[in-house]
Amino acid sequence: MKALIFGSLSALILTTASTAIATPTKSQQLDSASSAQVAYTVNVPTITNSGVKNDTHFIKVAVLGMSVQDLMISLPNQMERFSNVRVVDDSGKEIAAKTEITKERLSITFDQPIAAGKSVEVQFTGVQTKILDGRILLYGVTARRTGLQGEIPVGTARIDLPYKNTN
Repeated sequence: MKALIFGSLSALILTTASTAIATPTKSQQLDSASSAQVAYTVNVPTITNSGVKNDTHFIKVAVLGMSVQDLMISLPNQMERFSNVRVVDDSGKEIAAKTEITKERLSITFDQPIAAGKSVEVQFTGVQTKILDGRILLYGVTARRTGLQGEIPVGTARIDLPYKNTN
């Protein structure tokens, strides 16, 4: 008898709780005149463009919010090698920087921090990959802001390799 009472009581509590959860509540609707619009301001470095021209892959990063001291780019596994790295501004002028290249990553340390509102384009020239035509390469990009510790994720640059006719 005790088991029957506790079993019935448990079923009653479960039914009541699930009904309370499933019962819709009356929602308040705001008219369009009184609803507030939210504006978002981007204050972090952002990838604005990436692509390929001949055998050169490029990644363009807009510096927003604060100046940037370093950029780090994770190299795709499919990249066999490249002959050179250029770092240029909006006008195509080279930016003074030190580069350190490992098999997995390119680190760029600017001689002078890149000021907010400026853009940086990283160009990998003479790129050779170990994949066939029509594939996608993904470059992970992070940055280090001036005066702050740690890396800030910027995003992933996508490079679509063009199809080459071998006939």
